[in-house]
Amino acid sequence: MKNLTKTKKYTAILDAAKVLFWKYGYRRVTIDEICSEAKTSKMTFYKYFPNKLEVARAVFDKVTEDGLIRFREILTENSTPSVKMKNILQLKLEGTNNISNEFLNDFYNNPELGLAPYIEAKTKILWKETLELFRGGQKDGWIRADMNVEFMFSFMQRSASLLTDTEVLKLFNSPQDLIMELANMFVYGISPLEK
Repeated sequence: MKNLTKTKKYTAILDAAKVLFWKYGYRRVTIDEICSEAKTSKMTFYKYFPNKLEVARAVFDKVTEDGLIRFREILTENSTPSVKMKNILQLKLEGTNNISNEFLNDFYNNPELGLAPYIEAKTKILWKETLELFRGGQKDGWIRADMNVEFMFSFMQRSASLLTDTEVLKLFNSPQDLIMELANMFVYGISPLEK
């Protein structure tokens, strides 16, 4: 049987859904809009996905898998710890480009949509793998050997709640600005960024 995930139409639907979800959130986007953006028919959409929830899950999977692949590449490149950190922050910037408040609310604050449990389960798997990569970074010397990486991940997970705090979001021009502030603060603390 042919792998449907390798087709151009499948990729076009995922790319279109990502653009629309990032911009408008999950609830406001319709299958018709995804098909229009992907320049495909609803029949083609349903060939790949039974409903909008499944395409949202596939988008999340693709984004996280692509990010993890790139993250691994950064960790294995022959560069200084400073360059690795800058590249990780650049990856974070690219991955959060054009994320809207609606997206954050739909994906993280609306359990009735069915996305939060899926994202939570997938995130646990990602955190476990990322934790191992950071432990490897400690052994390789680009992360402080004395740092408690479990605490670091706990801190990062708790910081994620700020992404849906309306008062905190008011302090920034966009959710991406908040995400990058958290990432920069995490990596560099309050020290000036290296040029």
